[in-house]
Amino acid sequence: MKPFTLVKTNYKNHVSMDLYHEFEKSIAKKPNWNIKNGVNSFWAICIRQFLKVFPPLLFPITKKETYVVIGYQKEKFFPYFHYHSRLKVLWMYDAWEPLFDEIEKTIRQYKINIVFTASKQSSEYFNALNIPNFKSHWIPEAVDYSQYKFVNYNNRTTDVLQLGRKWNEFHERILPIEENFTYKYEKVRGQIIFKTREDFLWGLANSKISICVPSNITHPEISGNISTITNRYLQSMASKCLILGKLPSDMLAVFDYNPIIEIDEADPIKQIEEILNNFENYVPLIEKNYQTVKEFHNWDNRVTQMEKFILNYKL
Repeated sequence: MKPFTLVKTNYKNHVSMDLYHEFEKSIAKKPNWNIKNGVNSFWAICIRQFLKVFPPLLFPITKKETYVVIGYQKEKFFPYFHYHSRLKVLWMYDAWEPLFDEIEKTIRQYKINIVFTASKQSSEYFNALNIPNFKSHWIPEAVDYSQYKFVNYNNRTTDVLQLGRKWNEFHERILPIEENFTYKYEKVRGQIIFKTREDFLWGLANSKISICVPSNITHPEISGNISTITNRYLQSMASKCLILGKLPSDMLAVFDYNPIIEIDEADPIKQIEEILNNFENYVPLIEKNYQTVKEFHNWDNRVTQMEKFILNYKL
């Protein structure tokens, strides 16, 4: 019997689930993994509604497998996390501080043995709870660099890109750059800039500067004090964009240098103008980031980490 069983995501209802599918695709290539499909979209909706009213039911069935789920949506647990099994393993991102109580409740209800979080702070918090037969480990987000593209630096037509949730205060201050430069951002709240996956990949590839700021700065009401590397940082590096932003607290633990240009809050417009007018000076950093992500921050690295932690887990 293979030592690991992936419960594969069998539906997609949001662009952020590309991250799950990238991770699962890397797992599926590995020789030590069984693959089982999770519920489809219809059953996902049904289970989601059921769990709003009733607690999860654990079945009197014992399996000898180690089940691994990528993503926190509880409908993805069905039916495998409802069995008694050798181990139940969950990897999740967005383990934000306001969700800690709910996540702890989920760990206890489903008797989950290992939770891998994309945030170092979150992992430390869950370990401090001393839940029986439980351990948390930090496994950051990663990227499948082979899916990303890049346009020659001199041919890129988007000067500044701010994808997803904006740091509104900073955004308002730099808006005047639109007079001289091409600045793309979410103009209507919740409206996606790039409609398709291909548009998204091309949009990053065609951008010189990608603005990346941790959620604890842009949306502290969502993330609390959790400051972590999000997929956007790594996607930007894989697309050979220069990152202008704020350094997440996790980042220096996995990079042995500062891979971003820190925002100059005193005069951000002048900073952006100087960067764009002297962009060739930043190419060595961009290329170093690309090689570092390619070598150390791909999903294959994360699968290897995951396998090691699971195999070393002591009941």
